[in-house]
Amino acid sequence: MQSGISVSQDLHDAFNAFAADSSIFCLPVTITSESLTPLPTIPFSPGATGNAFYSSLAQLSSVLEPKTPIYLLLRRAPSLAHGSGGSGGGLSALMALTYIPSNAGVRAKTLFASTRATLVRELGSEKFAETIFATDEDEVVGQSAWQERDAERNGTATGGVRREDLMGDKERELEAVRKAEELARTGTPGRDIGIGGTFVRGGAAGAARMRIEMKVDEDMKGALEQLQQGALVQMAIDIPTETLKLAAAESAVAAESVQTHISSSSPRYTFYHYPDSDAVIFIYTCPSDSSIKERMLYASSRNHALQVAEQQGLKISKKIEASSPDEITGERLHEEVNPPQNAGLRQGFARPRRPGR
Repeated sequence: MQSGISVSQDLHDAFNAFAADSSIFCLPVTITSESLTPLPTIPFSPGATGNAFYSSLAQLSSVLEPKTPIYLLLRRAPSLAHGSGGSGGGLSALMALTYIPSNAGVRAKTLFASTRATLVRELGSEKFAETIFATDEDEVVGQSAWQERDAERNGTATGGVRREDLMGDKERELEAVRKAEELARTGTPGRDIGIGGTFVRGGAAGAARMRIEMKVDEDMKGALEQLQQGALVQMAIDIPTETLKLAAAESAVAAESVQTHISSSSPRYTFYHYPDSDAVIFIYTCPSDSSIKERMLYASSRNHALQVAEQQGLKISKKIEASSPDEITGERLHEEVNPPQNAGLRQGFARPRRPGR
């Protein structure tokens, strides 16, 4: 999922300065006027030595807001980041953290989640040792959260016990779902968890790679080929056979009625050709009470579903992710196809949340 937003020249300049200056702890980044732009940098805490990274974490609270996503480019420690500002060893100490509060507005969540891969890619993915996703302030400023990440990275927990050994079957399943959903959001080639429980590990970072083995129903292919303006095609995964099948094919569907055609109990992939336009919108919905296996399969198969649609001649213009059909309103679909001009991102944050969410 990509948003079309790109890195501004101001951010390129600020990042080059950040990479070259080992005294800078954090370069915050936000989205303004459809560009990734820098905010004022944060230095390491004065006099910090040894665990300078941990002692500087509290400063990040100054740029975190309860309902506002933000990107934080972090330097692990001054001692790891000295040297020239080129592509030398210092850059390996940099990390890119995406903070999207769980109670942020839906549009803000979608925008920042779909742009996080662009941020790292355009600045140079080779310059970051790690990318991190956080939804709670404690995951950003809490020392224990970072220590736990270190343990995960090393494959150990306190006392040298492997973290996996401390998990029950349910925890392992939930952890696999979390990783599948996070990796699917990045849209990064070679980082999707495999279909049907097939996991292929490789690369320096041990990233999961996708091996596509899911079958596709012929009716599904035909419906996608015939998708016309105002029509909707819905794709579901038949869990026992792990096959992409046609769940619905409707014509003359008004934007305001799209949500009524989407299941509220099971995940779905929906392709909607917005009326009177060339825009085809891909909608991935995954209700929070879906089964673990459903969430796993749908999260890790999303890119495959998009690939199938493109093979049938569809050009996907927009991508939306939601946990409930109620979030797919006619207004939201209209704004995806016809974004408001010169409307600051903050206005999007101010939209009231749907009751009960």
